[in-house]
Amino acid sequence: MLTWMQHHKKYLVVTIWISVIAFVGAGFVGWGAYDFNLNRNSSVAVVGDEKITFSEFNTRYNQIYNYYNQISNNTLNEQKAKELQIDLIVLNSLIEDKLLLSFAKDIGLNVSNNEIIQELIKTRFFQDNQGDFNKTFYYNILKQNNLTPKEYEQSIYNELLIDKLNGIFNLSNQTEELKMLSSSFFMQDLLNIEVINYDKNKIDINEKEVEKLWQETKENYKTEKIYEVSLYYIKPDTKQYSDKELYNFYNDKNNKFKYKDVNGRLLDFNSSKEKVIKDYRLNELKEIANKKFLDLKSGKISFQKDINITKDDVKYPIERLTKTTKNEILRPFEFEEGFMIIRLNKVDPIRLKTFEEAKNDVLEQYLNQESRKKIEEIAQSKIGNFKGINIGFVSRDSSRDSQKLGENILNDTEFNYFLMNVFNSDQNSSYVILNDTKAVVYKINKQELFNETKFKEYKNVLEQNLKTLKSSELKKELVEQLKKEYPIKIYYKGN
Repeated sequence: MLTWMQHHKKYLVVTIWISVIAFVGAGFVGWGAYDFNLNRNSSVAVVGDEKITFSEFNTRYNQIYNYYNQISNNTLNEQKAKELQIDLIVLNSLIEDKLLLSFAKDIGLNVSNNEIIQELIKTRFFQDNQGDFNKTFYYNILKQNNLTPKEYEQSIYNELLIDKLNGIFNLSNQTEELKMLSSSFFMQDLLNIEVINYDKNKIDINEKEVEKLWQETKENYKTEKIYEVSLYYIKPDTKQYSDKELYNFYNDKNNKFKYKDVNGRLLDFNSSKEKVIKDYRLNELKEIANKKFLDLKSGKISFQKDINITKDDVKYPIERLTKTTKNEILRPFEFEEGFMIIRLNKVDPIRLKTFEEAKNDVLEQYLNQESRKKIEEIAQSKIGNFKGINIGFVSRDSSRDSQKLGENILNDTEFNYFLMNVFNSDQNSSYVILNDTKAVVYKINKQELFNETKFKEYKNVLEQNLKTLKSSELKKELVEQLKKEYPIKIYYKGN
């Protein structure tokens, strides 16, 4: 998932609706606010007369971090965020916003106080159970997210102003433009194809070539950093608590706003009781864990077991361990249903694997490379000299016809990948490599550009896509021009 995000991160940012309203209620990144590396200036950057404040940067960082974390199934951590350069994505998106804000103000656009009030009133996080705006909710939620009303309302002003500016990019579509877009999506090709399979077992392994490949690529074969640690786990008890104890805990000012439904509305005591019991039990257990921590430090008790962990063991606090010294004992942290205490005994650093250690992985790479060469040679030799099978007319969105192509020949994923490559190519006869052992040779016998049926079926979708495409291109050109018009000073030094 990380590799996919790295390849697509500039497109992912476009899909994120950068809205402070979406942020409120979602919460900050689990490991805390972003640690800035700045000079003595009071801003991250200045664009024209518009400052990018620490608060704006931190808010936007958390929005984008949470989005990436969500699409990676909650596996994102600080190190991966650095690899993705989320901080630079954030900075660039804020600079673009400030350029558009400066331009909007200069051409006379504005947002009234009443428009800001209306936006606040309709924000569900600030509404009570009857759907009415609740000032207490408003101030408490902002406080929880380290925002002042002034900062939040300024962010709404900025967002509404950019929305107004976006109206100038909303150009009407022409029928011919739609037909051209439809043709690019729904053109049809009459294809003949032949599927080629190659058996890796046919490859004669050259040991010297395998070792040579290791020499050329040995930087890719490294051991993982290993943390040798000792563990002490404090299990949760099964004690029963009275409703009075639980209600007092639930009603505490530090806890009440933690219990919400999927729509962000506060849950009453009975609806949140199960979660309250869990939190209360952890709260009680924390005192025991702190006592065990002191006993471990003084040597009164011993750790329960020793294990080795790596960066992939995400249930352990790897980020904290990277900053821990030998024999240091970490304070208790929540683990499963209880608390865990860890002592770092030793760190085995990353090193290059020897040839023997890496041999199996290198051999797999060698076989993949040799097999791909063979499959390409075979496919290349067949171009223009094969009959194959006629699979009829297909378009980008065609599904595999199981009568013509059984799953044992091509499965749905392979068929879709094949079609994508055919329609992205300008060759009438070529081949598509599906993997190291499989390829498809094809020949286009006939082509139909415009499909009236598809055009009618998808006209609404095409309308929206074309508007989005034109709007994005116009905005991109405007931003590039604005970069020349407004001075940009960046104080952020990166992580």
